[in-house]
Amino acid sequence: MNNVMARTPQSVRLGKVQVRSTPDGRISASDALVGLGLEGSPERLQEILQQHGLEPRFHNFGKGREAVLSYGDFVSLSFALETPEARRWRSKARDLLRRYLEGDIQLAAEVAERSPSPEHRRWLAARLESVESRKRFMSIVVKHGGEGSIYRQVSSLSNRSVLQMDSGEFRRKRRVKNTRDGMSAAELLRLSYLESASARGNEQILKLHQENAEAERRLWDEPDSAG
Repeated sequence: MNNVMARTPQSVRLGKVQVRSTPDGRISASDALVGLGLEGSPERLQEILQQHGLEPRFHNFGKGREAVLSYGDFVSLSFALETPEARRWRSKARDLLRRYLEGDIQLAAEVAERSPSPEHRRWLAARLESVESRKRFMSIVVKHGGEGSIYRQVSSLSNRSVLQMDSGEFRRKRRVKNTRDGMSAAELLRLSYLESASARGNEQILKLHQENAEAERRLWDEPDSAG
């Protein structure tokens, strides 16, 4: 039997509907429209997509090529259609935006649970730890007299130790706006470890942090002597 035919498509739940999904993160257009309260022939499906300016790609779920949409396309349709299901999605979107603005941490947990990738969840845990270590480190800098350019200097030392480049170059290479959003889980954990350093006054903070940065870099750069 053909491997494509024998393989069960992966799927995600959108509301009350189970929607087939592709390995690259797209969803069956026909399933998605059912989730928005619309059903019909492939011709009717194509008419709806053209009406809303959407150009689907195609994927074989096991019974021939079918149109697939991005999640962005699904959101666009949920805001354009006037079915009861689409209106429920708009209400949910408003609630999600409210929770985001309120900093509802449970929202982040719900998003993490939807991710099929354990590596992505490990990255999120490392990212959250880096936020806390950064806050603790900067509060120590303030407590012991840090001021002025010391914040930029210690950040520069941290980034150069872990990333081997400055923040601007790193963001350009990894195409991110926030430096830490472009880091791997391992890089975030290294940065969290490094930012535990503290001292008194600008010069002391900078000197100790530089020493820690150099020591931390040697731990990663030197070959394992036990080997």
